[in-house]
Amino acid sequence: MRRMLFSPWMLVPLLVLASVVALAVQRARVPSRADWQAAAAHIEAQRQPGDGVTLVPDWAGEARLALHGLPAFPTPEPAQADLGAYDRVWVLGGWGQGAADLAGGHTVLSSARFGAATVELVQVGGDRVLGDLRTDLERARVQRRRDGGRVETCDFWDGRGWHCTLRKSPEATRACLASPTAQRLNRRRQDPHCGLDPWLNVSRDWRVIDDAPRACVWLHPIANGEVEVAWDAPDGPTLEVRYGFTDKVIFAHDRAESRTQPATLTLWRGDTRLGSQTVEPTRGWHRWDVPWGTGSGPLRLTARTTRQTDAHLCVAARVRGPR
Repeated sequence: MRRMLFSPWMLVPLLVLASVVALAVQRARVPSRADWQAAAAHIEAQRQPGDGVTLVPDWAGEARLALHGLPAFPTPEPAQADLGAYDRVWVLGGWGQGAADLAGGHTVLSSARFGAATVELVQVGGDRVLGDLRTDLERARVQRRRDGGRVETCDFWDGRGWHCTLRKSPEATRACLASPTAQRLNRRRQDPHCGLDPWLNVSRDWRVIDDAPRACVWLHPIANGEVEVAWDAPDGPTLEVRYGFTDKVIFAHDRAESRTQPATLTLWRGDTRLGSQTVEPTRGWHRWDVPWGTGSGPLRLTARTTRQTDAHLCVAARVRGPR
């Protein structure tokens, strides 16, 4: 009886076929630009005022091109996503990810598919955000107090944040800010910031903290004094504060060690002290749940440090309550 000899080379055609099939399956899961555009057009046609839009997974860069003009926000960590600021959120998904990957007890109201992209509308569950310091920052009052007693009122709003000192008149500063950035850079003195300090201000920002972009209020505490933000926060059962130093100064640098020093955050409700936290110069996006106590009046947040070099501190404060 003739025996068949097996050769490893006989597996090559099978491996090639398997690779082709796997590649075809993978390509079928990758949304095209047309898929993203059709999904975004569907959201634009169906969304209502106050709806939010997010993308899952957040690394799907090409999808962001289709989100232009939509009220989109990033969701870098779906399992920790906080949708409390919205009643409804449109979830643009791909690669098999979508609303099911989001944290919280949300209800899917509708779903649609556009090629390899999906769109799901969810009714947000859980607590509602009743007030957000970042959103309300334009209506906050900001000042810096030196240990010697000198008070600086930070009353110039540049469209994103409050500034305490100007090198030009307010009118000249606003005129400069209204000019194109390229024009500012081409000036003889090269003043792209129009005389404003890009660091020592209190502004709405996105900062990379603990490897993810965080929507927060940039504080940058000062040495030998403190920064104070007074906010007419709504009443609510829970005040949630998130805070952290940016990755850039904690570990994403080429120095032997970080130059950032600890900072102290203190919260007041009117004249009643609610509590204090020491922010160590370590990596992390930390959470602090603050009891309201019996105080009344504006919520006052102060930040202090012994050395302002690389004091790149960002804070998010939200009042939460039932829907």
